[in-house]
Amino acid sequence: MSEPVTLIAGRFADEVVAREAADALNRWFRWIVDGTILPAPEIFEPLGVDTADWAWSLGEDVDWALGPHASAVGDEVRIALETHETHLRLAGLLRSLGARNTRLVRDEAI
Repeated sequence: MSEPVTLIAGRFADEVVAREAADALNRWFRWIVDGTILPAPEIFEPLGVDTADWAWSLGEDVDWALGPHASAVGDEVRIALETHETHLRLAGLLRSLGARNTRLVRDEAI
């Protein structure tokens, strides 16, 4: 049985910041899937966040096997992923990156 799909969305100050956040998140997802090799690369630093504070690893810190994908739609960043628990921490990361607000929509039927 697959995990429920959760949409995580965060609204940023403008479209430029949203694109920068989505790009950083996608690089971060790839870094996690590739094995979280330390030291942490400077992925979030341009957005004022220390990437080392978010050095998550597969199997320990996240409950997804394939990395999700972040998309910028206007001033909003959207991430859809199959998860039971990681969505709450990921919403916290969006807020740390500058999201003014976040919302979570969970679809148990997918």
